[in-house]
Amino acid sequence: MNKIPKSYTPSLLFGGFLLGYLPFLSEGYGKEFDAWSNALNARTIAETGVYEVSRLPGHPLYELLLSALYPLNHSYFFYNLLTALASAAAIYFFYKVARFYQLKNALWLSLTLGFTPVFFIAATYTIDYNFALCFLLGSWWWGLQKKPWLAGLFLALATGWRISSLGFVLPYFLLFAPYFTQRDFFKFALAAGLGSALAFLPPLLTYGPSFLDFHKPPFPTLANVLYKLSFGIWGLVLQVALALAVFLGVKRYFKGSLPDGIQLPKWFSMALTLIILMQLAVFLRLPFKSEFFIPAIPFVLMAVFIGLKPKEAKWLTLAAALSLLLGGFDYYQSWRGGEASAAAITFEAGGKNLFLDPLQGPLFLDQSKRAQKAATVKKALEKLKAKEQKCYVVAGWYWPHLVFKNEDGRHHFEHYATKAEIARAKQEGYSLYYLPEINVQNEIMEGVFLSDSLAKPLLTP
Repeated sequence: MNKIPKSYTPSLLFGGFLLGYLPFLSEGYGKEFDAWSNALNARTIAETGVYEVSRLPGHPLYELLLSALYPLNHSYFFYNLLTALASAAAIYFFYKVARFYQLKNALWLSLTLGFTPVFFIAATYTIDYNFALCFLLGSWWWGLQKKPWLAGLFLALATGWRISSLGFVLPYFLLFAPYFTQRDFFKFALAAGLGSALAFLPPLLTYGPSFLDFHKPPFPTLANVLYKLSFGIWGLVLQVALALAVFLGVKRYFKGSLPDGIQLPKWFSMALTLIILMQLAVFLRLPFKSEFFIPAIPFVLMAVFIGLKPKEAKWLTLAAALSLLLGGFDYYQSWRGGEASAAAITFEAGGKNLFLDPLQGPLFLDQSKRAQKAATVKKALEKLKAKEQKCYVVAGWYWPHLVFKNEDGRHHFEHYATKAEIARAKQEGYSLYYLPEINVQNEIMEGVFLSDSLAKPLLTP
């Protein structure tokens, strides 16, 4: 039987991963607050015709795309499919880049990116992380092809999805140094800078320079940060396998025994190191989600795979797939947590009751959490529908989901409430309620604990 030509491999990777995402696209817009916020924002812009950010500093190209498509189709599957297409395209570009550098492990490297838990899960819901990565990798590819205008345009597109993408300009100068002339660098910088500025005209015109801000929740605990920077990205199996691979690569590097045939251009190692350190700094400044490290993942994996032999690369890819499907962590929370199997191992950390489930990986726990959160919102809306009085509900992380699904105009939903907002709601005759856990969370966010004298729980066990 003839082997499949290498020229077909990028398309097969694109199609294979896209098919793999399809079964996971229909369970809501995602478990994240931001995913439902994106959908709600799209509806608002589509209905009013007025641009507004889903969250500062804005993700204008994504917000405008979703709002433009909203009247045509805004189903869970359709919006999530857009993310899946961008994610499959990211793997496509990554493979082409790896082949350009003649890396023998290019296929296994690309597969490992695709199976990395945080990347795969982010491909299945309405969020911007993998969109930005797709354009970043596209920019890298076009730069290697000596297409400075396209490389700059793709970097501008990445910035229009996530503003932090513009930070790749400096390391990309290093990566493109062997291929660009001075004129090429000028074209690249002009396209990236002017394109990014145009992308952010909508928030600038709407809010002025104050749009350059961001949500600043309380800083998480050290244990939480370490989890998000390790198991939250790689999962259990891949985290262990990566540690072993890094040890092996470093040992070979100092012995001068890296696998034969690796001829990388000048500045390549410096550029990879700079990207990883910059993204680590960005993450540590706002270490609230593992997904914030997604832009660094291809570069981390490429640095690791350079030191591996083909057989070892295959094992690392297998570890990534297993890490996606087995050994997931979550916490016991009947309103929004994942459902543990009978094999789950329970332990406590950070004041929470957690579990490690050998039989369920991050992918299936994510689907479980999405379903659980949707069920909680449905119960809340059913409770409110049965109430005769108008209600003021402090909803916390359920807020955009509740607002999006609510059809009863009597009620008001607030993300978190200040003391003045609570007093005003009472004066206006609202009955005050809060959703599970939000009484405590409101104290963290606004300094007001929602005791029973201020509000009542809308849902009880």
